[in-house]
Amino acid sequence: GSRPGTRAMGAQPMDLDESDLLFEEDILRNAYSLKYWWRYMEAKKRSPARQRNLIAERALKYLPGCYKIWHAYLADRRAQCKAKEPGHPAHARLNAVYERALVYMHKMPRIWLDYLEILAAQHAHTTTRRAFDRALRALPVTQHERIWKLYLPYAKASPVPEAAVRIYKRYLQFDSDAVE
Repeated sequence: GSRPGTRAMGAQPMDLDESDLLFEEDILRNAYSLKYWWRYMEAKKRSPARQRNLIAERALKYLPGCYKIWHAYLADRRAQCKAKEPGHPAHARLNAVYERALVYMHKMPRIWLDYLEILAAQHAHTTTRRAFDRALRALPVTQHERIWKLYLPYAKASPVPEAAVRIYKRYLQFDSDAVE
């Protein structure tokens, strides 16, 4: 057995190899530094997904408000889901990561837009509609047009006509010039 505190932060012994030790030493000394976490993540781009996810999750424990890490991690997780069939548990895990990201990144339209596209593709209509509404509440009105560009085509394709009507009525409150 090893003594507590001698193992790298949050890593399991089998997860580390020789090349990790320098990164782990830097992180032990500078856990709140984006530079060291970013170097580690970049060096591990071709590692197995489990290892990449672990490093990103550890980085986010120290830097939860870091857009650069969230954006890279979410892009990696999206890529991991690309080939998975609908309903695969990886999609639910991806959604959960997005929900955690939005706790810190709720003012970032890019995070919302990516998440909304993912939800719409999953055909989880109520969840998607509620996420669109949350995005509109969270983002400043100057960003709403970006959300509406996705929301209106989503509403048009909605299998529930009443929901589509409600969405369009809400849009007309946003852009009264759209009345025809």
